[in-house]
Amino acid sequence: MYADGREALICLGEQADQWVDSDMSSMYSSMSVMVNWATCYHRDINGQDPWYDMLVTVGNYLPLDFVIPMLNLWLCHNPGMIIAFSGSALEHGVGAVDGDRACLAYYMHANVHQLVHIPMCQSPQMDSLLPRPVATGELLI
Repeated sequence: MYADGREALICLGEQADQWVDSDMSSMYSSMSVMVNWATCYHRDINGQDPWYDMLVTVGNYLPLDFVIPMLNLWLCHNPGMIIAFSGSALEHGVGAVDGDRACLAYYMHANVHQLVHIPMCQSPQMDSLLPRPVATGELLI
């Protein structure tokens, strides 16, 4: 995901001469800022199931739950927390806040990849998560 996202942004930067910084430090092509929002359960429509969105929350507010009902998860969404998950694959929502809260949502758009002809990453497989074998030599004494 990182390599594909970064390659898409580099290609996009090369095509846009007016951009000053084509070497971006993020793989995400979009960011939204939500302030003191409550959201009903929903799935994001612009992403792809294998892509992870990243939510970063800041502010001064009482503890708040980020809910993924299909997994029966209630995650603490306290100030400073980061949650990475597939917003298009998993229905999610957050309740009303008592205080000041900002959520920075980082995500990718498929149309950016299509524009610069960079393939979108595929779903991770369990084999990708297994440790890679380490070459060991025999110790001769």
